[in-house]
Amino acid sequence: MTGKTAGFDFGLKHFLTGNDGRKIDSPLYLFHSISELRRKSRNLSKKQKGSNSRKRAKLELARFHRRISNLRSDFHWKLANRLVTEYDTICLETLNTKAMQQMWGRKIGDLAFAEFVKVLSVMCKKHNKTLVQISQWEATSKTCSHCGHKEEEMPLNIRKWTCPKCGEEHDRDVNAAKNILRVGTSTLGRGSVRPTP
Repeated sequence: MTGKTAGFDFGLKHFLTGNDGRKIDSPLYLFHSISELRRKSRNLSKKQKGSNSRKRAKLELARFHRRISNLRSDFHWKLANRLVTEYDTICLETLNTKAMQQMWGRKIGDLAFAEFVKVLSVMCKKHNKTLVQISQWEATSKTCSHCGHKEEEMPLNIRKWTCPKCGEEHDRDVNAAKNILRVGTSTLGRGSVRPTP
C-alpha cells in the first residue's frame, strides 16, 4: 500500500492526464497503421471470391487486426499495473463512449477507454486497490479546481484558461483531473458510490 490517491482525465492526445500534471500519451495503434489497413483491405477487395488468394488476403487482414488488438491490450494491462502499483485509490470520470464515438469516430474505438477501465478494475480487485468512477455529468473541465468557480461554456478547442474569479491559470486536462480527484474522494468518503472492489 502506498497511501496515495490520484485522479485521471481521459483524452485523445493524452490517454490519461493526472492531477499532478503527469500525462500519458495515447498510443493510437490503428490510427498510426491506417495506411497498412487500407492497403490490406484494397488487396482483399481485388481478389476473386472463392479463390485461394482471397482466403490468404482475408487471413492477412485478420492477423493485422489481431496484432493491433494485442498491442492495445498489452498497453492497457501494463498501464493498469503501473497505476495500481503507484496508487491505492484511483478516480476516473465515467465516459459516454457512444457520444464520443459520434464526435471523434475511429479514434475512440482505437483507444478503447471502456476496455481499459475493465482491465483497471480487474487489477484493482487483484491488488486490493480502489477504483472510483464519478458521474459523467460533473463539470470537471469548466470548474476551477482552485476556487470552485464554474464557467458557463468551455469549448473543446480551449486547452488553457484563466479563472476570472481567482486568477488561477489552468491546463484544461490537469484541472479536470484535479476535480475528478476532489469529487471522487469526497464521494468515496460519503459512501454514496461503491468503489471497486
